[in-house]
Amino acid sequence: MLAIMSVMPLRAADNNDTDRRYRYLYIEAIRQKEANQFVTAFELLRLCHQLKPDASETNYELSIYYLALGQDSIGIQLLQRAVEAEPGNAEFAERLAQTYLYRNRIKEATEVYERLTQLMPDRTEYLEMLIRIHEQQRDYSALLDALTRYEIKEGQNESLTLAKMHVHSMLGNQEGAYNELKSLVDAHPSDLNLQVMMGNWLLQNNRKDEALNIFTSVLREEPNNARGQMSLMDYYRAEGNIQQADSMLYGMLVNPQTDAQTRVTLMRDWVRDSEEKGGDSVRIMDLFNRVLAMPQTTTEVAEMRMAYLELKKAPRDSIRNSCMQVLAISPENVGARLRLIQMMWQDSIDENVIRECRTATEYVPDEPVLYYYLGLAQYINEHTSDAIASLRRGAQCINNETPSAVSADIYLMLGDALQKEKRTDEAFIAYDSCLVYDPDRVMCLNNYAYFLSCSNRDLKKAEKMSYRAITVEANSSTYLDTYAWILYQQKRYDEARFYIDRAIECDTLDTEPNGEILDHAGDIYFQLGMKTEALDFWNRALPLGSENDALLRKKIKKGKLVKK
Repeated sequence: MLAIMSVMPLRAADNNDTDRRYRYLYIEAIRQKEANQFVTAFELLRLCHQLKPDASETNYELSIYYLALGQDSIGIQLLQRAVEAEPGNAEFAERLAQTYLYRNRIKEATEVYERLTQLMPDRTEYLEMLIRIHEQQRDYSALLDALTRYEIKEGQNESLTLAKMHVHSMLGNQEGAYNELKSLVDAHPSDLNLQVMMGNWLLQNNRKDEALNIFTSVLREEPNNARGQMSLMDYYRAEGNIQQADSMLYGMLVNPQTDAQTRVTLMRDWVRDSEEKGGDSVRIMDLFNRVLAMPQTTTEVAEMRMAYLELKKAPRDSIRNSCMQVLAISPENVGARLRLIQMMWQDSIDENVIRECRTATEYVPDEPVLYYYLGLAQYINEHTSDAIASLRRGAQCINNETPSAVSADIYLMLGDALQKEKRTDEAFIAYDSCLVYDPDRVMCLNNYAYFLSCSNRDLKKAEKMSYRAITVEANSSTYLDTYAWILYQQKRYDEARFYIDRAIECDTLDTEPNGEILDHAGDIYFQLGMKTEALDFWNRALPLGSENDALLRKKIKKGKLVKK
């Protein structure tokens, strides 16, 4: 709670003395405020208010404090008095309007903004506020008035006309909407796009003959006007003349003079419309091929074709060829690069994948995810040193726009690769970085914990991470084995047995038992004095392979001797 000093009553004084004392206290209050000494400033302003209760600047400054303290009634009253004392002060009035708005006193806020528009007619931001208020309140008559006044100040333009037309429509005044648009068209008689807009409005309002006249007039003057052509197609569709509409669509798509964005829009709309009607995929593919046979300035149509092939579950070779077509147009297209890598990955993660990943990083050298795939492919193919270098390069490319999941993947893979090279300290740094980006990445939690336990380092930290992993994935035999092994390292053998039993139970769900889990079970059971069971586990682990077969054989031999 803000501590408030008590205010001592002021002694009586003559006017000149009061004025001097007031000026001194007010200036000092503002100085204290600017020095962030708000309590002192507040007390000085209260003294000022005692001296001159009607001083507008003091009432204004004090209102800010009372509003901040949640004493709204006092704060607003002081602010109102400041505005009444200085009706020409826009700063005071603006603060009062904002205060009303914040407290949902819409009518009072509107009245203040109206006064501000009269006080400062050249500042259109007050009209903009009125427009927003009336729009939120759905007061369409007032909104139309504010828009009209704004238009007088700023001039007529397409955006304002559309806004006014919408309001007329909400008021049920279609003639008013028409007149707004006609006024704009008449003011710009050479703007064909505005004429098309008029035609579209007429078409939507069932004045089809007038719309047709406008569209044909526009296309007579400018045959390749894209908006005019698209609107005429809409006219034919509205008339049920689908064949004529499709003929026009086809002509625009293969017309070299059609701009790229219009072609993309038309193609997307046609594919969607065709699919909704159970369309002919052969016809669509033929059109894609014809369009793509022309020079392409963007990859959008090629990407659309690839997406369509995937939607239709086309053969992978067809999708791959389409992907290659995207890359032929734009070699730096990351999405297509990743899609190609993923398709190759499904076949075989071999040297061809590595080459493709490396090519991708050459075209897009700052994309972290490409280095992740390159490093992963190198790691899988036993090029561990190369994998480390690639993943480090990927880590250097991480920025604020990189998804946290990608960043975590890179550091997790880097940690595993470093651990494989026995560079344990560096691996742990990488694992720490992974967990910064994703504290619940269970594979990292498990691997980090396991390698800590293997090094017999920071077992409490290892236990905590491993427990988080099995909390997320309670039936993972691998994660349960790690936790059991950490408990074993801490000589908590009974607890370790409970979790290794669960790990073995979950492991039976796999196609082949895991030799390392059985090996660990043998060690745990041996420490519990259950020699026969331990020997059985070791014998079962031997043919399945373990990290150290020689050590496993020694344990079996020792178990047999102990058993005897």
